[in-house]
Amino acid sequence: MVFSPLHWIPSTLAALLTLSFAIAPNRRQHKALGAATALLALLGLAGYISAGSFRFFPIDLHTFHAWAGFFALALSIFLFADKIFLHAIDPGKHCRLGKLAAFLAAVALVVGLLMLSGLAPSQTSATSSANNTQELTSSNLSEVEAVEYRGTKLLPLNSQGNNAITGTQRIDKETFRLEVTGLTKVELNLSYNQILQLPAYSELVYMPCVEGWGFYARWTGFRVTDLLNLTGLKPGANYVLFTSADGYSTSLPMDYLLGNNILLAYGINNVTLPQDRGFPLQLVAKGKYGYKWAKWITRIEVMNNDTKGYWEARGYSNSANVGEPPFDL
Repeated sequence: MVFSPLHWIPSTLAALLTLSFAIAPNRRQHKALGAATALLALLGLAGYISAGSFRFFPIDLHTFHAWAGFFALALSIFLFADKIFLHAIDPGKHCRLGKLAAFLAAVALVVGLLMLSGLAPSQTSATSSANNTQELTSSNLSEVEAVEYRGTKLLPLNSQGNNAITGTQRIDKETFRLEVTGLTKVELNLSYNQILQLPAYSELVYMPCVEGWGFYARWTGFRVTDLLNLTGLKPGANYVLFTSADGYSTSLPMDYLLGNNILLAYGINNVTLPQDRGFPLQLVAKGKYGYKWAKWITRIEVMNNDTKGYWEARGYSNSANVGEPPFDL
């Protein structure tokens, strides 16, 4: 689902205007409403594409919403163009096609509102898939980009979306250190080579951005569990705060991290994380929206109380569960 207001605000207005054709009393209002509808629908489509969400397959609720909206848009533009320029269809057929456009707009509007409210899942997730089983692997990556894993096509790295608050961080592998502190019996300061010595696992996980786009990838890294086992935990160790080199941060409950064998990945699709993909470490927060998938991680702090991260402090949901509203309501 595209939660970006650049998509859903103009698209909702376009759908409501399409429905209003049924009660517009004269032809002049039809023309004015048609022009406004076409403009708003095109703005909504532009917002959809700009969010990296131009997806019409595989078939799920997200793509059903997209198809309904697309056909409503196409019919609306065709009817507007015919009424102003073409004059190719008779008034009766024009009216029937208008009602079909209104019906499709209503379907897209209802499905969109359901996804926006969190009452219906918005996208396919790999978290419950049988293909989502972690496998013990090697930290020595082939450095040949994989195109498929466990029967699932992987999106090429150069096609993946990437949001960052201050742009790509450039971290030197030789000087990098991962600091682990807080409610731990032992504090850690690990080099890149030291983290590669932890047991390595690979897992197929879908990364769902809150803007609506997302992708499947093969993630390779180590379990947060194994890292924390090196430190030992003090009483009250309930949350973990992940901080990135650019100051970005997000926190997750300890139970979630341990219960789901959450990975800190240094590899994606069999290659080392590129700098613009989060080198040296990205959190693989499966089942969570993308703003929980912190990149360029340099510090981990174990805490008693939860702490809101960068986007959470700006109104985004702290739970970030896929399928639920992404904002605090």
